[in-house]
Amino acid sequence: MQSSTDGDGPSISIAWKDEQSILAKWRMTEEFQKEIEREFVIPFAELPFVLRLYDVTDRAHIRNDGSDIYSDFDINHRSSEWILYGVMPGLSYCVDLGIRMIDGRFYSFSRSEMITS
Repeated sequence: MQSSTDGDGPSISIAWKDEQSILAKWRMTEEFQKEIEREFVIPFAELPFVLRLYDVTDRAHIRNDGSDIYSDFDINHRSSEWILYGVMPGLSYCVDLGIRMIDGRFYSFSRSEMITS
């Protein structure tokens, strides 16, 4: 599994489960959860957690300029892993763990390393 972490923040790892799915696993400390609650003034259990799956086949990095190809997967705040379906063999992917607000704004907490089948 390829993993990424940002100091005391969450870490996320991804690996191919089979030719059509990726398994994402992450870890968030209680301290980080409390920090998120304070920052967004929303109880942790009510935050809209999302895994954002990026197709990074033809790029070296995420641009965040509106041209990125991605799919969002709503996840349960109690989970620590999720299976992402709809991926294609031969492409490269990375995943962000974050929250997506009602107005569409996305806040990334951690990004995985890129994987290619």
